[in-house]
Amino acid sequence: MRTTLKATLLAAALLLPLSACKEEVAVAPPPPQAIAADAVGHYCGMNLSDHDGPKGQVILKGREKPVWMSSVRDTLAFTMLPEEPKDYRAVYVTDLTRAADPAKPDLGAWVDARKAWYVLGSAMKGGMGEAEPLPFAEEAAARAFAAKNGGTVKRFADVKEDEILQPPLAAEEEHNSHPAGHPTGHAGGHSGDQHVAHKPGGHGAGQHGVTR
Repeated sequence: MRTTLKATLLAAALLLPLSACKEEVAVAPPPPQAIAADAVGHYCGMNLSDHDGPKGQVILKGREKPVWMSSVRDTLAFTMLPEEPKDYRAVYVTDLTRAADPAKPDLGAWVDARKAWYVLGSAMKGGMGEAEPLPFAEEAAARAFAAKNGGTVKRFADVKEDEILQPPLAAEEEHNSHPAGHPTGHAGGHSGDQHVAHKPGGHGAGQHGVTR
């Protein structure tokens, strides 16, 4: 009897790692998708190719195509706004680790948004002409960029709601509120002095909690 019990327990112990592996495979997030030629920003309603800078994509359950974002700021805002769905399978942002020019990054290079390192408050603005959190897959690259261009390095979980929904002006705009070639607003409702564009009846910081 004891021999049978020991054999049963041993078999169960050996099967546990296999069971865990199966579970990990089952919940593995889908890979990022290539930006389609007709991809349109969720908030601005404009083609992603119309804007420079890093982009984002949110892959929701039950949907084949991602929800495309014209900027990293929009991507992070999507995870904060309570009216947006929270059943996302994956959230990706452009990885700037190897980008020679963050305004013209490799849009085929992606990093899991929740694992990236972000530089906030640098002198660089996003494609919408606003302060933009800049994502890096590698901490060293993020810190090197911040040392050269200013800003603070943070992880996804440490980025505060008001830094995204009511971001401060980019360093360049502190001296010039309307720099040449950088519009302060667009059709989707973005403005250099307002929070991220979203559905009518927008939310400002402090009006809701972060659900991420």
